[in-house]
Amino acid sequence: MEHNKNSNNEDFLRLLAKSEPIVRGYLRSLIQDHHDISDVMQNVFIVSWKKYSQFKGTDDDFCKWACVIARYEALKHRQNKKRDRFVLGTDILDKIADEGLENTAESSQWLHNLEHCLTQLSQSNRELVHNAYSPEISIKDYAKECNTTADALYQKLRRIRTSLSNCMDKLAPQEG
Repeated sequence: MEHNKNSNNEDFLRLLAKSEPIVRGYLRSLIQDHHDISDVMQNVFIVSWKKYSQFKGTDDDFCKWACVIARYEALKHRQNKKRDRFVLGTDILDKIADEGLENTAESSQWLHNLEHCLTQLSQSNRELVHNAYSPEISIKDYAKECNTTADALYQKLRRIRTSLSNCMDKLAPQEG
C-alpha cells in the first residue's frame, strides 16, 4: 500500500509541475495585484493536494481541474480584498475565468513554443530575459551588475523580444 501512496504522490507532483505555468497564467488573468498571485497559487496547491484523491480525470484533464480550483481560490481572495476600490466585479471575473479555461490548451502550446524559442537564445540572452522579468531585481540594478546602462539593456531586450517573436511566429499554427 505504501508504494501506491508514493506513486499517487509522484503522479500529483508530476501533474502539478506540468500544469503550474498555465494555472499561474490563468490566475494572472483573475487577480490584478501580481504580489497576491503567489499566495493564491499556494492555496491552489494545498486545495488540489487535499482533493487529489477525488480527481478522476486523465492527465490532460488535470490542468483544467486545477484551473477550476484556482478560480474558486481567486474568488475567495477577491472576497478577502473586497474593501479595495479597484476589484473587478464577480460577473466580469466570471467572464475572464471562463475565457481563461477555454484557452488552457492554447496556453500550454504557447508556453511550450516559448520554452523552445528561449532555448534558441544564447545563455547570456536567456539570463537577461530572466532578470529583466524577475521581480527581485530592477533593470537599473542589473545594468550596474553588468557594467552597462539600463538603456543598453533595453535595446538588447528589444532585439531579443523581436527574435523570440519571430521564432514564435514560425511555430504558431497557420490559420486558414
